[in-house]
Amino acid sequence: MDFNDVFDVVVAGGGNAALCAAITAARAGRKVVVLEGAPKFYRGGNTRHTRNLRCAHDGTAPTMAGPYDTAEFIDDLYRVTGGQTDKALAQIAIERSKELLPWMDQQGVRFQPPLGGTLSLGKTNAFFLGGGRGMLNALYRQAEALGVTCVYDAMVTALTIEDGFFVSATVKHEGVEKQVRGKTLVAACGGFEANIDWLKEYWGDAADNFIIRGTPYNRGAVLRMLLDQGIMPVGDPT
Repeated sequence: MDFNDVFDVVVAGGGNAALCAAITAARAGRKVVVLEGAPKFYRGGNTRHTRNLRCAHDGTAPTMAGPYDTAEFIDDLYRVTGGQTDKALAQIAIERSKELLPWMDQQGVRFQPPLGGTLSLGKTNAFFLGGGRGMLNALYRQAEALGVTCVYDAMVTALTIEDGFFVSATVKHEGVEKQVRGKTLVAACGGFEANIDWLKEYWGDAADNFIIRGTPYNRGAVLRMLLDQGIMPVGDPT
């Protein structure tokens, strides 16, 4: 990577959300770089540990039994959240979820046949062939084919934001801090579920007994930087 380049889009993170953003931007003709803090083998955050996604569909998808319409999906969401959710945002996400399967198929992601012998999972969830890592590998192949620059072991250590606009990210790469300049930042590098000290702010000393089963790289560094610079938080951190 040439650190003198100026990118249209700088994506901090290397999981599903990050790759989807990078691919979408690249397809729109933008110059994109993905900064993944983990080594290549561990890329993808907790995406590499996932196995399926839930989406609304009309029952014609070959990878799902069905149908599973938006009204049923919304009812399921309200039931498990006790209604404590952003209803407008949920409506948008669920309506647009009908586009997920064909879009991911276009990126080379492959799915298993519908599950049999389950009460509802075959209808509600599509399972990735090869699990989360299989999905990640497909997305990275697509991103690189579209010209996206992917940098590993690239931990973001600082963000420069001037008058509300992103200017650059400071990245520690190969033991040296370097500047990555860009016009737009996509912060898609996970939460702080592997940061025990931060978890203790909400859970107290009980957090000392938490077992981090997923990636150790989701420490919330970029999230903390954004909050410290006055970015408005939303939601319940617990």
